[in-house]
Amino acid sequence: MAEEKEIELISVLNEQERILDSMLEEQDKVHECVVRRSWEGLEQFVLAINELGTEFSKADAFRERIASVSDNIYFRPEVKDVFLRVKSKLSKSKIENDALAKYVSATKKFISEVMDECASQQRNELYSPNGTFRKKYAQSVVINRSI
Repeated sequence: MAEEKEIELISVLNEQERILDSMLEEQDKVHECVVRRSWEGLEQFVLAINELGTEFSKADAFRERIASVSDNIYFRPEVKDVFLRVKSKLSKSKIENDALAKYVSATKKFISEVMDECASQQRNELYSPNGTFRKKYAQSVVINRSI
């Protein structure tokens, strides 16, 4: 019984490793798009990563059910190598996600600050029909340069 679970666990871990390999390839494509500022196809890569993430989550839930039969199943020599490879690739994927999230956050903040500076041309206070202060919004902003 334990040997069957071990073989099944190795199979699931191999599947997770395959999914992570595909996910890392897609993350590399996203990274290249961001570095080259080539936004065509970026959404497709992100959608592919999301689909792979869903697939990985399903495999991970199955892996946890299999591993629940024994506390030390991950320390068995046949399982340990595959498990460590999966954990290593998962860590690399998380680092890539964090780096992209930080880039998006910084870019969003920068653009927001630029737009606030550009849109603050209007000097009059704006109030709603109820008499509450409303944030100032520019009627239109034209940007004719790309950096």
